[in-house]
Amino acid sequence: MTANRSGRTTCGRALAVLAALCAPVVAYAQAPASSTVNPPEPVTDLRVQVVRPGLNVIAGVGGNVVVWSGADGIVLVDTGLATSSAALVDAVTRISEAPVRFVVNTNSHADHTGGNEVFARKGAVVIGREALVEQGGRDPAAPGDNGDALLARPMITTNDTLALHLNGDRLDIVHVADAHTSADIVVRWNDADVVDLGDIYWSGQYPDINVESGGSLAGTVAAIEAVLARSNARTVVIPGHGPVSNRAELAAYRDMLVAVGRKVREAVEQGVAVEDVLDAKPTADFDARFGHPGALVTPEEFVRSVYRDLAPKRPGR
Repeated sequence: MTANRSGRTTCGRALAVLAALCAPVVAYAQAPASSTVNPPEPVTDLRVQVVRPGLNVIAGVGGNVVVWSGADGIVLVDTGLATSSAALVDAVTRISEAPVRFVVNTNSHADHTGGNEVFARKGAVVIGREALVEQGGRDPAAPGDNGDALLARPMITTNDTLALHLNGDRLDIVHVADAHTSADIVVRWNDADVVDLGDIYWSGQYPDINVESGGSLAGTVAAIEAVLARSNARTVVIPGHGPVSNRAELAAYRDMLVAVGRKVREAVEQGVAVEDVLDAKPTADFDARFGHPGALVTPEEFVRSVYRDLAPKRPGR
């Protein structure tokens, strides 16, 4: 196993690199993609889906968790909520008894980093963006997010790209700026042709564009475009929340973001207040697909986040 690291830090280069690179377990599924929209599972109902040999996705512990296992050990992408750590450890052990060598965090929010401490105590090395160190490995806005911050924070960080070579494949870890937050990480298994976008992609539901944390609609679309450029009909697309997906569904999600964003931008440029924008229902054409009952982000919350993102950019302000 070797690790390669680049010192380049500009977000433009990071996106360019991305474009170039492009509780018990209760069920196992073999299909790598699904067009069925399901409400988020409670943390007491774990589901494991096999998407490639040695690649499993665990849902029901907060954000989706990827377990990559093989002869060289286990790599986890995200670790769910702290309250689900015991169930996650049990689920991972059922998949493989090999040691967890690395944990990669796609963002710093508590539903993706809550189990960092548990796996770090077992010897795993946490990998994330530099901001995770500054935030002590935790989302500072998350209530009740306690634990050993020194263990939860990453030992290896990147503001550009990083690669892990193990289990017969190469895992590319790419920093993406101004998407879900000011800095997210996208990971891609090259030979397996699998990509995990974290919270840049919310499969079957509207996203949380975390404007207060530096997220933006334009950055989200740019990151998705870069992934689409490297993907094909075989590519397995793993979202931060929601069912495992594919290129066609990711493209439809991109189209929704662009269409809603265009309507909100036009309203902002005309000086329309946010409540009037909501009354106009700019998501109406997409609510049947992305606004289902039980979704974590409502249509109104999504529109408000897009409005907050675009309103400060109105000409003359």
